[in-house]
Amino acid sequence: MIQKIRQSVLFKSTFIYVLTQIINKAVPFLLLPVLTMYLSPRDYGIVATYGAFTAILAVFIHLSLVGAVNVNFFKFSKEYLKVYIANVLLIVFISALIVFSCIYLFQDQLSLKLDIPSVWLFIGLFITLAQFLTTLNLGLWQVEQQSKPFGVYQITLMLTNTSMILILVVGFGMGWRGQLIGQAIATVLFALLSFGFIYRRGYLQFIFNKVYIKDALKFGVPLIPHALSGWFRTGVDRLFLTTLIGSSATGIYSVGYQFGLIVGIVSLAFNQAYSPYLYKKLNNITLEDKVNLVKFTYVYFIGILLFAGIISVITPWIVVHLLNERYLASVEVIPWIAFGYAFQGMYFMVVNYIFFEKKTYMLALVTFLSGIVHVILSYTFIHIYGAVGIPYATTLSFFIMFILVWILSSKVYPMPWNLRV
Repeated sequence: MIQKIRQSVLFKSTFIYVLTQIINKAVPFLLLPVLTMYLSPRDYGIVATYGAFTAILAVFIHLSLVGAVNVNFFKFSKEYLKVYIANVLLIVFISALIVFSCIYLFQDQLSLKLDIPSVWLFIGLFITLAQFLTTLNLGLWQVEQQSKPFGVYQITLMLTNTSMILILVVGFGMGWRGQLIGQAIATVLFALLSFGFIYRRGYLQFIFNKVYIKDALKFGVPLIPHALSGWFRTGVDRLFLTTLIGSSATGIYSVGYQFGLIVGIVSLAFNQAYSPYLYKKLNNITLEDKVNLVKFTYVYFIGILLFAGIISVITPWIVVHLLNERYLASVEVIPWIAFGYAFQGMYFMVVNYIFFEKKTYMLALVTFLSGIVHVILSYTFIHIYGAVGIPYATTLSFFIMFILVWILSSKVYPMPWNLRV
């Protein structure tokens, strides 16, 4: 049995995805002692706030359309899929133009609130547009179950990004600007490479198709509240900290967040391998298969919670002994973020059934409401507990989202969650 599992495509893909994510994130972690010497908490805060800004842009530019491509990968022939992808790119480009107009109209107010020069707002738009090409390319490798090129590509991107940041931040002492410029260069370079890979693999044929545009929008637009709710849980916290307490508090929080995020990295890596496997399985599934999937899901729940506990114990030692003393307060953040992302990992295991059934409008409502709860909790807790109130809100809101989506999933795609056949 063990040998069979080890030889399975799911196991091999999961191993490569997890290894890729570990390597992809390990290098930046290893560089933290160096970067915390050259970047002040305020610098880290500016970088984190900028990340939150580009993340909200992605909600309205990307429109979760990579998900539409992934789901239709198993339903369309390649001849139809390449036209579908071309129309998806057209939608994304038009969305970017609309967002550009909004930024242009409100650039002064945004610059003042985010403490970022106006020019960086437009650079952020261009970066977000470029990121879609890389995400699309990686998504296609994922559904093709081509985990090796997926891993090599991500690692190469990470190394390029890290090298640029080191050169500009450490070598030239450019502070937060050096980090953002380094990220921008790497993002644009690999977006061009991604476009080349997509085209060479025969996934692009530019034929305007209203039916495909409607299908993609039908999938993506209802997910705007869903994606926005995700930003509420991972982006609005930085904005609250920056505007209510200051950029330095945001920087300290962001360093602790990176350590808690280890749990999220592992759960996301697993889901990247598991979701294509699940979609394929659901196309022709028996009752026995459903019971086995449920059993596997419960084992996963236990494992991810134990992993969060281990991270909560180990990583504070790293902060205390290896990072600059300006960041010691970040230790308080780690356990809450770790368990928050454990609940997100549990959410992944139940939400894929909703995606498979394309009931995204129902998912959007549930996750949007849980996102609103997170905003309310964050605003309330930051006034009661100070900066540490933000991770409290993160853990609680992730748990609420997991429970609500699990309930919705059981109604959209019934599974034997009580293990009774």
